[in-house]
Amino acid sequence: MAESHTEHAHHVTSDKVLNSTFLQLTGLMILTIVAARAPIDGPKLLPGFAGIFEGWSTLWFLTNAVALGIAIIKAVQVIRYFMGAQYASGLIRLYVVGGFIGFSLLYILFFDYVARPWEPVRGWENVPSTAFPRDARQDGGVPYPQFPSAKSE
Repeated sequence: MAESHTEHAHHVTSDKVLNSTFLQLTGLMILTIVAARAPIDGPKLLPGFAGIFEGWSTLWFLTNAVALGIAIIKAVQVIRYFMGAQYASGLIRLYVVGGFIGFSLLYILFFDYVARPWEPVRGWENVPSTAFPRDARQDGGVPYPQFPSAKSE
């Protein structure tokens, strides 16, 4: 009964790869912190580069994009090496990619659902509804800021 089980053997990730991945994740975490704090603490820490940081402070929204990009890189690293997807079969990789696409779509769907009350939509006003096109006269003369052409009578 000396059967070969090499087909069913699990891959063991070496300590060198795991330690390298850990150091990469640590470096990316430090980079995230530096990128987030640079517009705030940059001029104090590096006064010679204050002009660069002043220009950067107007692009504050990019710090979120940088942080999100680094977070995606870190997630891919964790999945590839710590969770073993790097050495898995093609079907497992397909499930991993499909899971992330599905989760991303659910995430977008959730925030779309949550943000619906923030979006002013014609027809949600507290006035009698009709199937015909509406204007300020049919809405009782109440102007809505999202429709600047609607004037109060």
